[in-house]
Amino acid sequence: MEDANRIRSKLTGDFSVTQRPEPIPGDLRLGWGVSLLLLVLASSRGQRCSLQKLHFLAHLSRTAKSREHTREVLARRRGPADLSVRIEPWVNRAATFAAAGGIVHIREGKALALTDDGKKVAAAIRKEKLLKDEASFLDDVGKLATEQVVERIMKMEAF
Repeated sequence: MEDANRIRSKLTGDFSVTQRPEPIPGDLRLGWGVSLLLLVLASSRGQRCSLQKLHFLAHLSRTAKSREHTREVLARRRGPADLSVRIEPWVNRAATFAAAGGIVHIREGKALALTDDGKKVAAAIRKEKLLKDEASFLDDVGKLATEQVVERIMKMEAF
């Protein structure tokens, strides 16, 4: 539990919470963004992936509807055109923060990989059952969504 508190402290920092009428945009929720980024990387082959795959899985893991549609596309019950994938600015910001924190390594500006510390943080996130819906989704599709499959889906081609 002490590790979890230390991780939460590093991801969230010292701040106060004020209820707002609208949700805070994802690019301003760095703790959430970094955590999701780590889960995406942890679910990928070799615990690394391209920026394209990172954006693909991070965006599609956000809502129950997009998670279900993605599962159906990867199971070939829907076509790639049924997915709406966005390139999210928050993913790049989270990647920059994670790299600065030493939990990911950016490879030639094209791919990211978990560092040893990143692997520990990802394991702690899973152990504490944080982002459990997203983690479950990534467990299901992380290995199926290979770089080649993501590339074809992004081009709306059959795979």
